[in-house]
Amino acid sequence: MKKRGRTWRCRRRRIQMQQPVNLSSTTGLITLRQWMHKADYHGNHLIPALFTDTGRGLMTLKPLKVDDVIISIPKRLLITTQTTLDSEIGDYIKSCTPKLTPLQVLCIFLMYEKAKGLNSSWHPYISVLPQVYTTPAYFSNEELTSLPRFLSIQAQQQVLTVKGAYEAVADILVTMETMFAFCHGVMGFEEFRWAWFVINTRSVYMKQDVSEFLQPEVNTYALAPLLDLLNHSPTVEVSAAYNKSSQCYEIKTKTPYKKYDQVFICYGPHDNTKLLLEYGFTVPHNPHNVVMFEIDDIVKCLTCQLSSQHSHGALMEKKLQILHSNQMTSDLSCSLDGLSWKLQTVLRILCMDFNELNSWKRILTGGECSKQTELKSKQLANECIQGALNSNQETVQKVRLLPTSQHVDLVLSVCEERKLILESQL
Repeated sequence: MKKRGRTWRCRRRRIQMQQPVNLSSTTGLITLRQWMHKADYHGNHLIPALFTDTGRGLMTLKPLKVDDVIISIPKRLLITTQTTLDSEIGDYIKSCTPKLTPLQVLCIFLMYEKAKGLNSSWHPYISVLPQVYTTPAYFSNEELTSLPRFLSIQAQQQVLTVKGAYEAVADILVTMETMFAFCHGVMGFEEFRWAWFVINTRSVYMKQDVSEFLQPEVNTYALAPLLDLLNHSPTVEVSAAYNKSSQCYEIKTKTPYKKYDQVFICYGPHDNTKLLLEYGFTVPHNPHNVVMFEIDDIVKCLTCQLSSQHSHGALMEKKLQILHSNQMTSDLSCSLDGLSWKLQTVLRILCMDFNELNSWKRILTGGECSKQTELKSKQLANECIQGALNSNQETVQKVRLLPTSQHVDLVLSVCEERKLILESQL
């Protein structure tokens, strides 16, 4: 028998490292699947696995065709507001004044069931949920203050939103600690934050009737065990809905899969900034990535037009008035495909002289501007892009000074994607 060489062994080792690791035999997931089968879940072709690129996900044991049902979760395994209202704390929830929102109700239910530990009928599911998340609300103060402006404002808002949501139900949680001995000391902010992100990062969209016992607002949250192990991919298509006939929440694939492939769903056409903020992860080479520009930053690049001469100041004021009145000062983006039409139009209008500005409407309807204005707008675009690149590099340098963490890695990945986009347009 021919002896294999070092090259063959190295190649074989790389292939083995890239192959997913079956997680079906891990204790928590065995218990989860057994518990689900007792509740009439019959899916056997999807198994939990550890993938090198995404971490934990679901692998198919058979080929899947377009319109095949990926997964079907029975109604009795879904956690909804009705689940809470029908539970042993349902009467207490119904008695709360003012009435609670669907999100508040689900947070309280998750905290209560988690506090029960092994005595909870939902323990097999709750025990396999992540205990911490990588969304900005879990960032340290040092990490938050090092974020670039495009992330910082939204991250700080998320922190305030979660704190405000907790404060709105804090009295209820304190009361529950006195009502149930096992809740004592485990109904605080940390537990609420965990529950809030379980729902906001893992729930599926399922429209439900408005309950007379809750705030009269749209109720669309539902937690579906095992289904929430499906990872996001921006390149796949699925259809998802509650099937009233089968009494199951079903997902059908519009993308075929081979045996042993990881199966994905799509959360929507989100760029990495939104994915980090909302879900706590990023996607390499995300086709939906964009770099947004603020109108104030663009105007700052026009130093030659912001002189003290009255005519230049009046001209700039008129341009900004035109842009604001036509909703042209937001969503100014740049991607690997180039500058958006909106951004290009804003740059052209800002670079017009007094005479050409009188015909600005022509630009909004797809008309051409003068060659001189077109040249100036391209120069302005380069200045804005270079400024964004410089700012991005400053952020990278600042973030790299922080202690290594998953949070830091996520921010750096967003910055790297921004750099690729900006450099592609110079």
